[in-house]
Amino acid sequence: MKNLIEKINNLSEKRINFYENNDDKGFYKWNKTYIDSMIWEIEEVKAEIKDNNSVHLEDELWDVFWTYICLLNSLKEEWLITSVEKVFERSYKKFSWRINEIDWTNNWEWSEVKKCQKESLELEKLNLKK
Repeated sequence: MKNLIEKINNLSEKRINFYENNDDKGFYKWNKTYIDSMIWEIEEVKAEIKDNNSVHLEDELWDVFWTYICLLNSLKEEWLITSVEKVFERSYKKFSWRINEIDWTNNWEWSEVKKCQKESLELEKLNLKK
């Protein structure tokens, strides 16, 4: 799956590059393009959630994922995030801390973990400014 996500990311990077150099119709408005599209794509997912409709639902879920990856690449090109990989690393760190990977017996209180994580992020942000 990792290799597949890398391939999808590469396609997204090519699309962003294309828009940066060939957007004569004014479609591409950086991250706003994808944030607006995410809302629309999620509405399409909601419409496809019904019995015996997995093909269409999976297709719409793909559109949400594709739009999300494009959003990340757009934010990367705008220098608003470090990298797409860094977002995935943060996601894993965040949820592996909240959800014990080995078993459920040692899980922390979700709200307490969120509080600790916010404090950790603020410290990291302060260190970046130095």
